[in-house]
Amino acid sequence: MSRFAVVVIVSLSVRGVPALAAETSHETQTTAPLPTTDCATAVSPLAGDVDWSLRPVQIGPTKRPGVLPALYVSLAALQVFDAYSTSEGLARGAREANPVMQAIVGNPALFWSVKAATTVAPMLLAERMWRTNRVGAIVLMAAANGVMAAVAANNARVLRPQR
Repeated sequence: MSRFAVVVIVSLSVRGVPALAAETSHETQTTAPLPTTDCATAVSPLAGDVDWSLRPVQIGPTKRPGVLPALYVSLAALQVFDAYSTSEGLARGAREANPVMQAIVGNPALFWSVKAATTVAPMLLAERMWRTNRVGAIVLMAAANGVMAAVAANNARVLRPQR
């Protein structure tokens, strides 16, 4: 432990030495005047190669509107309700009206996997669209929520008489 402390103290002490050695008094320091150049010749020759038609790149996180995460949560909630109401309706004797899902609803693991995929897919597409088309990302999520709201309303209508 004492060797480690000695190494740390020596390292910290030596770190400051170059800074102290670089200091000189202002009286003994002589500096050559900087060469004056014309501004036109000081600019890099590559500066003319900039394509100004490209959009600027923003570094760092972009401010995300509160509506997009809310649409993600509502889509997930609608998907869960759809899966629950479909399972409940099938248990009460209803049948699946969607021909694509008819073969899937018999296998619960596959059914919930498809539900998870159809929940995550629009979210991933919206996240990808967000970088280039923010309005399109919100419209995509609003459309996905609208479709799922219609499906959930239909399931609720079908389940009501079965109670």
